[in-house]
Amino acid sequence: MIHETIGSVGHLFVIVSFVTALLATFAYFKSTQAANEIENDWKMTARVLFGLHFISVIVVAASLFVIIYNHYFEYHYAFTHSSLQLPTMFMISCYWEGQEGSFLLWIFWQAVLGLLLMIKNPKWESPVMTVFALVQTFLTSMILGVIIPWIDLKVGSSPFLLLREAQPDLPVWSMQPNFIPKDGRGLNPLLQNYWMVIHPPTLFLGFALTLVPFAYLIAGLWKKKLTEWVLPALPWALFAAGVLGIGIMMGAYWAYETLNFGGYWNWDPVENASLMPWLAGTALLHSALVVERRHALVTWTILLAILTFSLSLVGTFV
Repeated sequence: MIHETIGSVGHLFVIVSFVTALLATFAYFKSTQAANEIENDWKMTARVLFGLHFISVIVVAASLFVIIYNHYFEYHYAFTHSSLQLPTMFMISCYWEGQEGSFLLWIFWQAVLGLLLMIKNPKWESPVMTVFALVQTFLTSMILGVIIPWIDLKVGSSPFLLLREAQPDLPVWSMQPNFIPKDGRGLNPLLQNYWMVIHPPTLFLGFALTLVPFAYLIAGLWKKKLTEWVLPALPWALFAAGVLGIGIMMGAYWAYETLNFGGYWNWDPVENASLMPWLAGTALLHSALVVERRHALVTWTILLAILTFSLSLVGTFV
């Protein structure tokens, strides 16, 4: 029996998460433009929308895990990344082995950080969350998997595609339209390691954290507060550099222990993709301290905040 319901629920809530993030962006933008009383109304609306977005992301994440954990191999994602032989620990790793799962992991971390930002600093909430929700809209579009027929454009890649939808040209569909593989391809043997369980979530949390100083920067430029944004962004920049550094050290030890790199570092493209935002983020941290104490290096700090987040985007796509 093909379990289409769970995939339909997952795909529906991907759309809901995209729409709510987009509407939250609009509501937060309007709150920055409105007078005090109307601003509060728009802000409350935006908070509700972002809360709904967070709930939608949780439902999407849970739906995909149900598919993987229950071995629903009629789904392309489960068939490609998991198998019956994998223990639960490595089935968790299957979650972010694929590109769609990696994006979903990043979306989840940013949804959590967005909730924290709404609580942490209400003075900067509207402009910061406008940027935050806009980036969240972009990331959610990466797993949307919607085709716009009149311009023949596919937006994103859905993790809830059935195998027959992902590979419609296979001869088996003409003989057995409801064919379900008995087992999946499984996780790459090199990735069947406990580091695969903890390393990617740590690294993607670091990537997600680089958005926070960037959002404060854009908010500061938007409101013509060229240095005031640094103080609230500083703890987040420190947290981002620390988490990314821990993630990189995890990856280095994993490479030495399992991947036969011949050392802790081999200048692999994936290693470089995580190192570059950490270097930029560490430089941002130091220059932000100079701005806060001496009001110098303002332009350099702005460029570093942009560069750190941009390199995180590149690293995630890699």
